[in-house]
Parts: sequence; structure tokens; C-alpha cells
Amino acid sequence: MKFNGTIIGIGILAGLASALMSSGVIAQGGAMAAMAMVLYFLTPLPIFVVALGWGSSAGIVAAATATVAVGVVAVPLAALLMALTSFIPAATGAYLSGLARPAEELGGPKDVLVWYPLSDIVFRLAMMVALSFIVIGAILGFGPDMARELANTLIDRVAEADPQFTASDDIRNNVTSLLMVALPAIQPATCLAILVGNLYLAQRLISMSGRLRRPRDDWPATLRMPRPALLVFAVALAVAFLPGGAGLIATVVAGALSAGFMMSGLAIMHFRTRGKVWRPVALWLAYFAIILFAFLLFIFMVLGLFDTSRGAPVSKMPGADSQ
Repeated sequence: MKFNGTIIGIGILAGLASALMSSGVIAQGGAMAAMAMVLYFLTPLPIFVVALGWGSSAGIVAAATATVAVGVVAVPLAALLMALTSFIPAATGAYLSGLARPAEELGGPKDVLVWYPLSDIVFRLAMMVALSFIVIGAILGFGPDMARELANTLIDRVAEADPQFTASDDIRNNVTSLLMVALPAIQPATCLAILVGNLYLAQRLISMSGRLRRPRDDWPATLRMPRPALLVFAVALAVAFLPGGAGLIATVVAGALSAGFMMSGLAIMHFRTRGKVWRPVALWLAYFAIILFAFLLFIFMVLGLFDTSRGAPVSKMPGADSQ
């Protein structure tokens, strides 16, 4: 890693951009709220872009700048939450994307570099996201009491919108139980999907600029989860049925990994339909059905469980052509 004026300057600008995007989520009302949410989803993008295009040093500067900026304009807790779920994972994912080693060390040909597999990047991002949400849950004290408070708040807002709605104690208890299971799984899953989506977009943008050193990944062919992820997922699912903190921690891990397998299933669909005349219609119908019936994502998650291959892009070493 190296730091100079250019890298530090670009990193600071990217960090400020990420901080600005994340702060926009506080906007209220109508179209502004929708736009703020879109910008919030793109929060990791500037960090990915500078780290992929100008090196990991720029990514570190960007992540640090974004964290400090959010802490200044908001509160330290908000800065910590954004750092754990967006800024640090983005810098880490870009760093892993820039790792390569000579193929000769792996028994391959000379003058060839093997880059860090996309499957391993997604797996490690999933585990990092899971760890982040475990830490966040511990800081916020997530548990039955917080879930009950969230359930009461949700039900009260529904009652305000519909005065005829009345919630019995059974309804409140059922909503509390649902939140205890759903929140620890859905939040890390959503976070991982956002990170991977921004990584894909950043690679495309930097590739068009010509600054991407890593060969462009064939995402439909290589976006898979490695075999160790399957084992961790199975153990997490089993432990998730236990009561208490162990069950909550396992649910977080299972939720993050389920998003990885779900994206793998979607990639398989894209890969298997290549070259087919009916491909555009099939993809359009599939995503339209997912928008209407989100539970269909479970089918793609199961599909992703059956393909745990690891594909790594390769490139020639710098100066190999002149030797």
C-alpha cells in the first residue's frame, strides 16, 4: 500500500460522497424519501470505485473519511453502524478483489496471475456482514424486549393509519415473535446484497475507465458460494433453532449466507439461459415474479446450494509480453 497526495485526496472525496449518500436517508416525505433511499443503497459505491481504481490505500482513506464525516454530522453510533455495515466491508471487498498470485505457485503456467476468486470474496463479505450485525445487536441490546417495542411501534402506526384496526395481545405477541426471527436474518441478507450489487457496478464503471487491473469477472459463470460456505450455512441453520443468544447469532450468519446462495442461484439462471432466444422474456418474467412474490427467492437460494464451484479470473503478468 502507498499513500500520496492524489490517493489521499481521491479517498477523501469518495469518503465524503459516501457519507453524503448515507446521510440522505433522513429525508422525509414522498419522492425525496425515495431518492434518499436509493442514494443510501449506493453508499458503498464511491469506496468500491476508488479502491478498485486507485488501490486499497484510497479505499482505506475513503472508509475512514466517511466514518468521521458521519460521526461529525450525525452521532458516533450512526458512524459506527455505517462503518460496520457499509464503509469497512466495501474497502475490504475491494482489497480482496485486488489480490492476485502467480499461477506458477499453484502449479499453473508461468507469467500468469490468478486473481482472488469472486466466490471467496462474496463468502468473506457475508461473514464480515454477519459479524458486523452481531456486534450491532450486542451494542443495541437486541432481544425480546426490543422486538416487542418494535412490534408495538409498528402496530401503533398501523392503528394510526386505520382507526378501525385493533390489535389484541395475541397479535402483538405474534408480531414480536416474527420480528425476533425475521430481523436478524433479513437485515444482514439485504446488506450483503447491497454490497455485492455495488461491487458489480463499481467493477463495470472502473473497467470502462480502463483503471481496473483485475480482469472482468464473468459474474453469471463465477458468482457461486464456495463449499466451506455450505458447511457454515448448515451449522448455522441447525444452531438457529436454539433459544437465546446462540440462536440469534446463528440466525444472523444463516441470513447473510442465504443471500449469497440466493445471488448464486440468480447467477446460475443467467448462465444457463445464455444463447437462448427466449432468454430476455424468461429473465423478465423471473424478476417480475420475484417483485410480486418475494418468497420465490427461496427457490433461487436452494438452486445456489447445488453449485459451489470456485472460478478465478487470470491475466498475464505485467511485462510478460516483452520477455
